[in-house]
Amino acid sequence: MSKFDTFCDKMAALSFEDKTAMISDLSQEIIPALNDLTEDGKSGIEVYVDFILAAVAADGKLAEEEYSIIKPLFDAAAEKDTTYDEAVAIFKNSGLDNPAQAKKVVDLMVDMIGLVDEKLKYDIVTLCFLICAIDGDVSKEEKDWIKALVDDNFGLSPIDEIDGFLTKAGTFILGTTDGDQPRMRVLGLKIRLDEKLYFAVGTFKDVYKQLQANPKCEILASVGTDFIRWDGKAVFTDDARLKPIVANMMPDLIKMYDSMGWELGFFSLEGGHAEICNVSNQKETLF
Repeated sequence: MSKFDTFCDKMAALSFEDKTAMISDLSQEIIPALNDLTEDGKSGIEVYVDFILAAVAADGKLAEEEYSIIKPLFDAAAEKDTTYDEAVAIFKNSGLDNPAQAKKVVDLMVDMIGLVDEKLKYDIVTLCFLICAIDGDVSKEEKDWIKALVDDNFGLSPIDEIDGFLTKAGTFILGTTDGDQPRMRVLGLKIRLDEKLYFAVGTFKDVYKQLQANPKCEILASVGTDFIRWDGKAVFTDDARLKPIVANMMPDLIKMYDSMGWELGFFSLEGGHAEICNVSNQKETLF
C-alpha cells in the first residue's frame, strides 16, 4: 500500500466527530489565508467554498454525511433551511454530478493550489481528504481528484521521504573525517524504528573510530538525476532491539560477526540538515 493510500485510510478511519472538529479547525486557518491570496474580487470564503464543493463533487455524488457538514452552504444558496433532497437537486442543477463540469472546477483548484505555501497547501488538501472521507471511505474517483492537487509525497514526514529515497537508491555513501582527511564508504544497511533511521558499522572498523572521534558526518545517495544529502551528528545507541532486526534482514552477516567476535555499532543522525536536489540545482529542503 502506498503512503498516499495509507493517508486516505487514516482519514477515513477517524470518527465523524473527529473529522468535523478537524474541518472546523482547518477552516478557521484556511479562509483568512485565502483572503490574503485572492486578487480577482473573490473572497476567501468563496474560494474556500469552491474547494469544498470540488471535494464533494469528486465522485459525482452528494452523500448525506457530506451534506450534513456543508449544509450551511446549501442553505445560503437556496436562502432557506434545505433538506438533503433539496441539496441533491441544487448539487445536480449546478452540474456538480457532471464529470466534465467537475473537471473545470478541479483545473481551477490545481491552478490555485500551486500559488499557496506548503503549510496552506497541506491544510487545504487535508480538508479535501476529510470531506471526501466523511462517509467513512475515500473512493477511487475521490483519490484520483486529490492526486491532481498533490505530489506523490503528500502526507510523508521527512523521515518517510529519506527512508523511501534510500530504499530506491539501494546503497548510499557515508562521509566521515579522519583528522583533516575526508573518508567515504558505501553502505546499504538501514533500520527504521520508532520513526528514526538507524545505520550500522562494525565497531572494529576505522569508520567507527572516526565517528567516535568526530561524530559529524554526511549521507549521500542518488536515484537517476536526483540525489539526497543528509548531514548531522552520529549518535550511537545500545538499543537491544536493533541486532535482532538485522539478524532477520541479513542472517549471514550476523553469523559472520558472531563467529569472529565482532560487534555492530548502531547510530542515528541527529540535528543537521537534509535536502533532495537534482542536477539542475532544484532543491527540496526536508529539514
